[in-house]
Amino acid sequence: MEKVNLDIKPGEGLGNIKFGMNRDEVERLLGKPDHQEVTHYGEDESDQSDAWEYHPLRLDLSFEEVEGWRLMIISVSSEDYLLKGSSLIGLNQDELMEELEMLSIKDLEIEDLSSEDHPNQKLVSSEELAVNFWLHDNILEEIQWGPQFLDDDTIKWP
Repeated sequence: MEKVNLDIKPGEGLGNIKFGMNRDEVERLLGKPDHQEVTHYGEDESDQSDAWEYHPLRLDLSFEEVEGWRLMIISVSSEDYLLKGSSLIGLNQDELMEELEMLSIKDLEIEDLSSEDHPNQKLVSSEELAVNFWLHDNILEEIQWGPQFLDDDTIKWP
C-alpha cells in the first residue's frame, strides 16, 4: 500500500486517488479494504454502490455501478486530512464556518438532518466544491466529497 497523500482536492480526489478510478486502480494504490459492502440505493438493479472502508486511514470510498464502478465519493474522518492546508475534523460549527470563510469557501448551506437514529446532526455543504461537512453534536466528524458536474447529468472527471 502506498502512503496516502492527505490533501483533499475538491472535484479531483485525495492526493493520487482520483475520482473516476476503477476498483482495481484504487486497490493497487491502497491494497484491499478492511471492509467492503455492496448496497442497493434505488429501485433500478443498476443502482448499486460498493463501499470500501480503510479503518486505520479513517477513509471510506464509494464506487457506483451506474458509473461503471468508478470512484464517486470519498469520505474522511481524521484531523490528519487537510483542505487547502487546514485541518478541519474536530472543529465546532462556529470554528468550521470561520475557517471555511478564511479559505474563501462562501457558498455554504446548513441543514439540520437530526433524526431518531442520528440526533444533533447537521450538514454544511458547498455546492460549488461538491463537498459536505457532517457535524454531530456540533463537532465536525466527517468530510465527504465527489466529482464536480458540468450539468445535471455530466460528470467533470479529473
